Parts: sequence; structure tokens; C-alpha cells
Amino acid sequence: MSVRKPLFLTLTAALLMVQSALAQSEARIQVVQPGIDQLKIDLKYLVELSPTAALKKQWGTTLEPLLDSFAEGLDPTKPIRIDILVGKNVDYEMHFPVKKLDGRESFLNNLNGMGFTVKPLAAGGNLYSVTQGNIKKGPARKPSFMRYLNGYGSFAPKEGALPAKLPDPITDPNNGVNALLAKGYDVAVSLKNSATPADVAARKANFKELRKELEAGLSARRTEDKSEFALRKLSMEQNLNEAERFVVDIDEFLAGWTTTIGAKEMAGKGRAEFSLTALPNTELEKSAQALAAKSSYFANVTLHKEPAVSGKINFGLDTLRTEHLKEFYKTVRPTLELQIDRRATLKTPEQKKAVKAASSILIDMLNDTVSLGVADLFMDLHSAGDGKHTFICGARVDNGKKADDIVKLLPQVNASREVKLDIQKIGDDYSVHSVGVPDHRKVAFQKLFPGEQTIYVATSKDTVWGAAGVDALKELEAAIKEAAQPAPAAVDPRVVYFTANATRMVELMEIVRPEVQPVDEKLTKDEKARIKQRDKDLERVRKLAVEAMAGCDALFSGEIKKDGNKVEGWTDVSECVLKFIGSVTADFAKDMQ
Repeated sequence: MSVRKPLFLTLTAALLMVQSALAQSEARIQVVQPGIDQLKIDLKYLVELSPTAALKKQWGTTLEPLLDSFAEGLDPTKPIRIDILVGKNVDYEMHFPVKKLDGRESFLNNLNGMGFTVKPLAAGGNLYSVTQGNIKKGPARKPSFMRYLNGYGSFAPKEGALPAKLPDPITDPNNGVNALLAKGYDVAVSLKNSATPADVAARKANFKELRKELEAGLSARRTEDKSEFALRKLSMEQNLNEAERFVVDIDEFLAGWTTTIGAKEMAGKGRAEFSLTALPNTELEKSAQALAAKSSYFANVTLHKEPAVSGKINFGLDTLRTEHLKEFYKTVRPTLELQIDRRATLKTPEQKKAVKAASSILIDMLNDTVSLGVADLFMDLHSAGDGKHTFICGARVDNGKKADDIVKLLPQVNASREVKLDIQKIGDDYSVHSVGVPDHRKVAFQKLFPGEQTIYVATSKDTVWGAAGVDALKELEAAIKEAAQPAPAAVDPRVVYFTANATRMVELMEIVRPEVQPVDEKLTKDEKARIKQRDKDLERVRKLAVEAMAGCDALFSGEIKKDGNKVEGWTDVSECVLKFIGSVTADFAKDMQ
């Protein structure tokens, strides 16, 4: 495939967006990248971290030519800015630094080469219409506009967005992005909303119109059960509810990514960070205030100093999210039962009946736990030497004793899963059960826990715990006793924090990965092809992860915390994780050749 084809598709998607709303009633999300030269430096570094020569060469054979094709006529040393405008519709304004406007190897020549027809609207002027040259009718035929001014080619769907005295998109003191660029990110995203009551009300009214348009486009698929469509519809509604609070109630949002290139004895790393503040007296502010409002039940549980995977979550639920979860659990029940009936790996009616019963109990537990107003849990996987590990986890629930009934059902799901109830008591409140690892899971399980084949489950009125590996029962008892100590006087402001080795994380996920199911023959040819391609791509990425991160410290860590009325967070990744990112980029670049 020609390198121009992906660029044509990318720009086409942007240029097909619909008309812009009034400036005061829209949320303007600014995306800034320092320039093509910086992008090439970072991308070259990532791809050339790849573990094989075949992947490394994708930089020179595919990605660099692709970027050079995109950059023809552009000034690679200057920033690129794209604004996404969310009002009654979702629109754009794009600003590309132009080195040569017309003639050979120019910006206009490049656009024409990508299938766009660019025509001046007045002799000697700097305003142009931009249409897709191969589209004969329909909305896509409607022209967009470009104005060449301030050394930039600026695009918008309406001529009025590109006035004759269009300010410099980078340096304009009122609406430029110099301050954003000064933060030094490789890519930065920013949103700053007007706080006037009229503007907040206008954003809310416009999002209501946008919601109508998006929901109108949702329809049931031909092979879709009504319960599946109901769940998909609910998911859209709830996502739009969250998006509305973000668009309407944000005071200021900032996010950025930085790649630090390794040099000499210093390894490279990547860092993503964000900060968010909500406008006063809004639903989003109430949501932020609910986070880490009280100490975690597991505040006193000590996480290992050098974990393979560990972290804690103390995520307070506001009214909206509480309602969302209850409605989700109600709607997901029939879909779960349908999926269980379809699951080919459940061979007998008795197995399916047991899985349905266990799923129903689990949904009841989760639904009841919503009333606590918090998602409160932790996990800790750490080395026990010689390739062995110990795993402890816990979750606060409304009634943990319901989990006993799930454990009792497990042998009916798989006869090779041996269950022993009440093998030990911890204090007066905790019952410990042992659950044998079923035969089809032992290979994956013993990658982390060599020689082990038992998982321990502890239940009490208000918690459920799990443990496995070396000295699992001993460490489980110690953690339970730590959790029982009085809560710290000061609430930990961290909502989420974690440290993980990506390789161990992949192995942990392998233990619980669903068994491969045959594709449902009732699906259409296109749906079958989509599922097969999805599974193929997932397996492709999994293999790349194993190959890229073998033999190196694939570490990543992060946290989200509340700081007064601000919520902020960060994630750091090691060079080994960047190696995986580069490998995936290089591997999928082959599809563009």
C-alpha cells in the first residue's frame, strides 16, 4: 500500500467532521506536537529498540518514508497544532507549519497527491477550498477551507473559522500554545473552559444535541440478541454521561507524554502525566471530592518493597457512578447467561447451570457492594526466590460470605478443580478455603508458582481475600491482621497507585485468560472476519510482548492522587516497555507497505 494512502485516510477522517458551534458554547481541546523532526527522533528510537533486525528495519523501509511523505512542504522544525471542538457537533481546526506552499515538493502539491483538490477562492488570496477529488456526492463532497497565513496552513470546516486576520496559532497571546509547548512534552493535550454560568449552560445544551446525534446512530446488529444490544446501548449512555461532565464541568485539564532517549549508561524511559480541576459546584467537582475521601480498609497492609505486581485502589463513588454500576449489573445479567449458554468449553448442562449460579452470586455481591460508596482493593505479587512468587489480594465487599457459595460451585464447573472448605480459621471472622488449580490452567499457573497447584480464598463479613504461592497462608494471615489495625489518622490522598513488571503481568493474565472459543456460525461473514482478525491481532501483540520484554526489567508504575481540588497522576515506563511499544509500532507498520 502506498504511504500516501494512510495519510489520505487520516486527513479525510478529520475533514469529514461537521460544522462548528459558537465559540463560547464549545469545549476546545488543544493537541500540540513540537514538530516532525522531534517526532522522527522519538519514533526512530522506539522502533530501533525492537529485538529483531526485521522489526528494526521498519523505520527505514516504512515509517520514515511515511513521515517524509506527510511532511512534504512542511517545516519539520515547527510545532503542529490540532484543536478538537466539542459543541453541538465534534469539529476541528488544524494548523500545519508550511515551508514551501506551492510548486514542486510543496505543501499544496502534497495535498493534491493525497487525493485532495485545493483551489484558491480569490486571485492572489490566501484562502482555499479543500475537497476530496474522488468523491462525487454526499456530505464528503462539501468543501473544507484552508488559509495560508503566519507561515501555517490552517484548516477548518467553515470559512468563518479562518478570518482574514487569523492570529498566529502558536504565538497569539490570547489563544496561542507557546505556554503549552514550554512544558516540554513530546505531545500535549489541554482543555481550559470558560467558567461563566452562561457558557456552562451553553456547553450543557450543546452536548445534549450532540448526545441525540450520537445515540441516533446506534442500532441493533442483525445477529445481536436484545440483551446484548441493551448492554451496548447502556454502555454508550454511561460513557456519554461521563464525557458530558468532562466537557461541561472541566475548569482545566492538562496531559502530556515525554520520551527520554537512553544515552551511554543511562536507560531510556517514558512518562505520561495529567492534572485536572473541576469548576466549582459542578457534578465533576463532586466526583473528585468523593475520591480517597476515607482511608482504605487495606491502608495498613504492607506492600512488598520490590514487587512483581502490586497496587492499591481507593476509588470513591459519587452518585452518578453509583447509579451507573447498579444499572450495569442489572443489565449485564441476561447477557452473561447468554454468553454462558454459548460457551462451547462448557460441555454439559450441569456445568452451565453451575457457572450461571456462580455468576449470579458474584453480580449480587458486586451490586450490594456499590452501597459502600467505594471500590477498595489491593494486590501484591512478589518474588520468593528461585523463580517462585507469592500472591496476596483483597477486596472490601458488602458481604464476603457470599463468596463461600461460589467456591462450593467450582467443582461442578470443572471436575479437576478440587475444593476443600474451611481448612483454617484466621481469628474469629475469617474462613479459609483451598481451591485446586484445574488441569487446563496448571501450565500458566506454574510459570509464576512452580510446583504449586492451590489457591486460597479467605472470606469474612466485609472482605474477600486470595492467596497463592510460597508461604501463602502465612502471608495471608499477616495481611489480614495488618488490615484489622486502626486506620491511620491522615487519609492517604492516593486514589490509585501501582508498580508492575509487565512480563509478570502478562503471566498473571495468562492464568485467567478465557479459553479460546470457536466463532459462532450464526454471525455474518463480516462479523466472523472481524472477530478472527481481533483474536489474531491480540495474539500478535502478546507474542511481541513476550519477545520484546524477555530478559529485561519491563517495569512501569504510576499513581493518581487528590491534591486539594485537583486530581493529578502519572505513569512511568522503563526502556524495556518502550522496547515493546516500538516492536508493536514496527510490526503493524508492515501493514502499511
